[in-house]
Parts: sequence; structure tokens; C-alpha cells
Amino acid sequence: MPTIEHTTAWQHARTLADEVYAQFGISFDIDYENQTCSAATLLSKSLAHSFGEEDKGGQRYSLLQARGYCGDLAAMVRSGIKLKKITPEKAEILIEKCDELSDLIRVVMKQYG
Repeated sequence: MPTIEHTTAWQHARTLADEVYAQFGISFDIDYENQTCSAATLLSKSLAHSFGEEDKGGQRYSLLQARGYCGDLAAMVRSGIKLKKITPEKAEILIEKCDELSDLIRVVMKQYG
């Protein structure tokens, strides 16, 4: 049974994915946008998948994947600054949300052992 923190992490991941899609949407640099949006989607998908895992090992693996996608997404957003796809101010907001979500996932992982 997912904990409150687990459910909250998934909700934050979905909100973050929505914000990333709103920021990067469709443009002429399809590879960058696809990778960035994919990282956001895979993050929330991994958290949702962890809900269905019946054993702690499977839950931990899905949660570890989600934490990795947090890092991937933050790295892509940082690259977006250099590519002039996002302002430094907006990037900082998204990166901070990635970091907060990663911390929350760590809390969830501790709950599952």
C-alpha cells in the first residue's frame, strides 16, 4: 500500500511533467525537447509503476529509476539554459523541483526498507 509520501511524490512528478511540457512543448529542436519531456514522463511513470510492485525489491528498483530520472531531467534543464531554450530563472525553479522530488523519493525509499 503506497504511503502518503509515495503518493505525494507521484503527484509532484506529474505536476513537474506538465510544467516541462508547457515550457518545452513543440519546437524545431525536436531531439532536445523529446529527451527533456521523456525524462519528465519517465519520472512520473516510474513512480506510478512502483505503486504496483508487490515486493520491496521491485519498489526500490522503480524508485531508484525515478530518482535517476530526476537527475536526468535537471541535467536537461541545465542544458536548456545554454541552448537558450529556457531562462535561467525558470530553469532554477524546475531544477529545484527536481531536487525536492528526489529528496522526497529518498524518504519513500527509506519507508520501504
